[in-house]
Amino acid sequence: MQYEICSIRAFSDADYERMYQTASPDRQQKADRFRFPDDRARCLCADHLARQMLSRASGMPLEQITFEYGEKGKPSANLPLYFNLSHSADMVLCAVSERPIGVDVEQIKPFRAGLVDRFFTKTEADYILGDMPEIPECIGDPVVCSRFYRVWTAKEAYVKMTGTGISTDLKQVCYDPLSATVCGLPLFCPDAPQGYVISILESNP
Repeated sequence: MQYEICSIRAFSDADYERMYQTASPDRQQKADRFRFPDDRARCLCADHLARQMLSRASGMPLEQITFEYGEKGKPSANLPLYFNLSHSADMVLCAVSERPIGVDVEQIKPFRAGLVDRFFTKTEADYILGDMPEIPECIGDPVVCSRFYRVWTAKEAYVKMTGTGISTDLKQVCYDPLSATVCGLPLFCPDAPQGYVISILESNP
């Protein structure tokens, strides 16, 4: 498995124009629909990063790599390799593997407390909230926020690996903070840029 994370701020307007010219017509149309420059940058950067990594892993030229999208939106390439993408704020993450893989990156920021009851098990909620004496409607404590996004990205990585998408009941996707596993699969938590959390999950061999 290989992964790479990059910032959309690392590229110039000329770089993005080159990315646009080498993107597929579908990706170009998608980029054209975005109103805001950062959304367009994330779209083009994700496509470029995936092509670069798949090309290096396979030896196939960039221009020969094509993408398809499953019923739930999971991407696949015309290669015997799996890949997955995620982006949040300034960061774009891609991983490539010989096995089904899911990734998620999230910027650490305040969150609504109601999300814990809605999406997380009691074990996960206890890990996230710890011994907070009072639970405010919006939680901004940096340690608690970091734990929240650790669990959130772990669950997201799982549903992206399986391709089941947002239809999955996230309470059924269980993260164990003691073993750092998701539904029994070991979670890879590489160092992330400051202010972000990354989770990567591969299927069993």
